[in-house]
Amino acid sequence: MQAAEEIAAVPPRRTQAERRAGTTRRLLDAATAALIEVGYYRTTVQDICSRAGLSQGALFRHYATRLQLLIAVAEDIERGLRELYRSDFLRLRASREDELRLALDVLRANVRSPLHQAWFELLIAARTDPALHEALLPLWQRRAAEDQALATLLLPEAARSLPDFPVIVDTMVTLFHGEGVDRFLRHDAAAEDRRLEWLLTQVRPLLTAAVSMP
Repeated sequence: MQAAEEIAAVPPRRTQAERRAGTTRRLLDAATAALIEVGYYRTTVQDICSRAGLSQGALFRHYATRLQLLIAVAEDIERGLRELYRSDFLRLRASREDELRLALDVLRANVRSPLHQAWFELLIAARTDPALHEALLPLWQRRAAEDQALATLLLPEAARSLPDFPVIVDTMVTLFHGEGVDRFLRHDAAAEDRRLEWLLTQVRPLLTAAVSMP
């Protein structure tokens, strides 16, 4: 009986695919944490491996270069942000409260999230890194398309009736992205509140008029 219990207590051996997935997950998480805490240019191979508890040889068995790893990190972050935004916006859609204000509050909160800070680090680095720029551009385009799709799910009548709806969505997203970057240096809660209220006064009449159209 004791022998059977001891055998049952031994965890099953992981397959090679499971071990590989576990290692890549540790590397992606470690690199993301480094981007958030120390920034793109200080996210070194040594730092990533130290955080992941892995050797540099283990890293290079999975990713040929630091850039290749960080591109994989960008893809992983982009997936995470899409899941975060989608879950929050679908929750808003079910709430039937002041959807516009709640949507902007969620957008602002997500832009300020640690995961989005890692995304900003990659975007800023892409300005002077052509290979990173080329890799990030389709991810950015996919995120922009997802923003439009979520806004349409949340406000279907306005999306159907208002020709400028895509421009309004893009403007709101871009504004909060800019605010998120600005907050790296400037924290002014009063100015941020005024900005949000002004945006609501500009956008709400347009959406209300669109919804009331026959």
